Amino acid sequence: MAASFHAYRWISRRFGFSLLEVLTALAILSVILMVILRITSETGRAWKNSSAKIQAFQNARMAFDIVNRSLKQASLNTYYDYYDASRSRRTTTNSATFVPDIYGRYSELQFISGKKLITQPHEQVTHSIFFQTPLSYTAQTSTFGKLSGLLNTVGFYIEFNSDQADRPFFFSTLTSQSAARWRYRLVQLFQPTEQLSVYNVTDNSWFLNPVAASTPPVRLLAENIIACVVYPHLLDDTTGTGVTSTVSALTSDYEYNTRVTNWTSGSQPKTMNQLPPMVRIVLIAVDETSMLHQPASSETPPSLGFDYGTVFQSSAALSEDLKTVTDALAAQHINYRVFQSDISLNEARWSQ
Repeated sequence: MAASFHAYRWISRRFGFSLLEVLTALAILSVILMVILRITSETGRAWKNSSAKIQAFQNARMAFDIVNRSLKQASLNTYYDYYDASRSRRTTTNSATFVPDIYGRYSELQFISGKKLITQPHEQVTHSIFFQTPLSYTAQTSTFGKLSGLLNTVGFYIEFNSDQADRPFFFSTLTSQSAARWRYRLVQLFQPTEQLSVYNVTDNSWFLNPVAASTPPVRLLAENIIACVVYPHLLDDTTGTGVTSTVSALTSDYEYNTRVTNWTSGSQPKTMNQLPPMVRIVLIAVDETSMLHQPASSETPPSLGFDYGTVFQSSAALSEDLKTVTDALAAQHINYRVFQSDISLNEARWSQ
């Protein structure tokens, strides 16, 4: 009996825990739980921030893809025709006296990009681009709906305006309305085939008139796009191996117009009636949360820390200008993202 009692006491002492051991275990467990909780919290915060950024720039990404796809299909339908000594083509007026002198490219369509193309109803911000592309969009589906390859006028530009025009019609009947939100907006001109006027005019009214119309054929692609850069260029083989490695500018000031009007002698200008082989598109987007902290109105655009009048004026300074803009945004703690790609135009048949 005594032996059994002593054995029981030995077993109790062998497998029991003292108060100090229990407190030590609880302290270690608390530390482990705190570490796990902190890791979980940081992971959740990182996921939330990443999701917010993805959502904030999702529309910008979609708009960037639309610009890329549309531009890739740009068309000029260039063909060759005779010009006389003064570099004029045969017309009904000069047909009796027309004497062919040189064979050159010609197109009734136009591809144009630049810095100051749109001024009404709102002045464009940074660059804009306009061209024709066979997207077969028509508002008269009963007449043209079965035809394929129909041309449309397409253009992209940024303007600073309010969201009033994009609000549902019933907002105007509400007694209490929220204040207008003034933002930089990337818009797309998308003109149906039956309204195409590029064949009928020799100036830029084929895109200026639709943009300035009371009901323009434009649609909002994305808000908070603060810069759009359009840079037509070549890729040169500098190694002699057939590898294109060096970007060559086709324009020093981003201006590109296939309707050259000052050709009076000599060889045909290389940009005349000819699509650029490559176009670099750069979009800079900021998130809505950052813009909420930037007061803006119809007369006071938000202060982003840089001067629009000094950036993106020279193609040679593109990298420096991008750094200037992104540094200014970072200095003001504005979340931003730069979308950039070189687009190869499918119908470009470049020749010097």
